[in-house]
Amino acid sequence: MKRAGMIFVLFILFVSYGFSAPRFMDEKYAKQFCQLWNKTPTLTDGLSKWSKNISKKGYRIIRFYRQDCGGVEKAVEIHIAPKDKKAVCIYGGKATQEKPDFLMYATDKNWKSLAKGEFGFLGMGIMSKMTFQGSKWEAMQNMGPFKAFLLNLDKVPHSMECP
Repeated sequence: MKRAGMIFVLFILFVSYGFSAPRFMDEKYAKQFCQLWNKTPTLTDGLSKWSKNISKKGYRIIRFYRQDCGGVEKAVEIHIAPKDKKAVCIYGGKATQEKPDFLMYATDKNWKSLAKGEFGFLGMGIMSKMTFQGSKWEAMQNMGPFKAFLLNLDKVPHSMECP
């Protein structure tokens, strides 16, 4: 009887571990974020033109990470490709060796603030809350979708443990 109880407890722990929420900005989170991107018309439709500006690789890369949990070695990224007149996320996971189109990083406090929509006047506060590398001109031209990207950060269930 004792052994059966122990097996049951281990089974519950194993099942709950498999279904636990990802850590904010870990590989599992990035995969789910990619899926959410594809369900967000502001991103898929709003960035359709932006997604066409691709190099030989055939997609754009948006890389991001949490300063409080290490540096760029902990980064994740999504790959956005033009497909059927939409900007479609085709990959979400660990950062690759390729050069990203955009690189963003911030403290946990600032990521949370951005994900809640605390952008400031006309969204200009975004750039003061994060470090952003890439074409600021492109980002400004696509401010509506860029805000939707940030608001989606908190829509993927996650824990705040470091990845």
